Amino acid sequence: MTAPHDLDRQLSAYLMDGPTELPDPSFDAVRDNIEAMRQRAFIGPWRFPAMNNVAKVLVATAAVVVVAVAGINLLPGSQTGTGGLPPAASPSPSASPSPSPTPEPTASLVTQTLTPFGRDGFQFTFDAPASWEQFEGTGVWIDDNAPPDGAALFIYGTDLGLYSDPCLPEDGDPDIAVGPTVDDLVTALVDHPSLDVTAPVDVTLAGYTGKYLDLLVPDNISACAFYQPMDGHFYAQGPGHRWHMWVLDVGGDRVLVETNDYAGTTAQRLAEERAMIDSLEITP
Repeated sequence: MTAPHDLDRQLSAYLMDGPTELPDPSFDAVRDNIEAMRQRAFIGPWRFPAMNNVAKVLVATAAVVVVAVAGINLLPGSQTGTGGLPPAASPSPSASPSPSPTPEPTASLVTQTLTPFGRDGFQFTFDAPASWEQFEGTGVWIDDNAPPDGAALFIYGTDLGLYSDPCLPEDGDPDIAVGPTVDDLVTALVDHPSLDVTAPVDVTLAGYTGKYLDLLVPDNISACAFYQPMDGHFYAQGPGHRWHMWVLDVGGDRVLVETNDYAGTTAQRLAEERAMIDSLEITP
């Protein structure tokens, strides 16, 4: 019978197509792999007693395929399939922290009109929460502007003088003269030897230009009958009182718009102060 021999020749011809040698790096890798395999224990003989030519060819073909696949997987840079390394995980973007909510002014507002100078037509109008009370036509406050969390908004005119010693009684006469302009008052406050004030900055409020600065009352004023740096101005309502000052030129008149608060004043009340300042209208 010639059929098995024809099949042998066909398989031999098929196997002869293509390259007969592996590149040196691949050959070395395959050889090392075979050497490692020799060290393992295999159960059963490598040869079978009754193996015909067709079976021999099939076994040889399977061995070549196994060797070829092993060589390909061992080639440098081959990372496909189960033999490859998993891709590095991309870091997940971290969530941005949410900004803290800004307290909103109280919804129930009352339009306040102040005439602190007693002059016809010279008015200051702003929207204030209903919980803030007007005080003698010069401003509004809550909790009497007292510590630890009171607050206020007041307006002062040009009749201001400074005390060299802020601990003088309320009815003492000021001993530092202050001129009528914005720069006169700002310079006197900055140059004062014992006042804690910030550097003045240019500002515009209600359409009028001027300077802005803060004055911080000391934390201990127990030795003072009153802590009152300026005549014609309220004395400090408690230690650590903070005065936020807008010194404006309103048609040639110097006007001091001021808010007061403490370190313990709530964020809600601070927001209400800010809203009143933002709504301020001045009619000279």
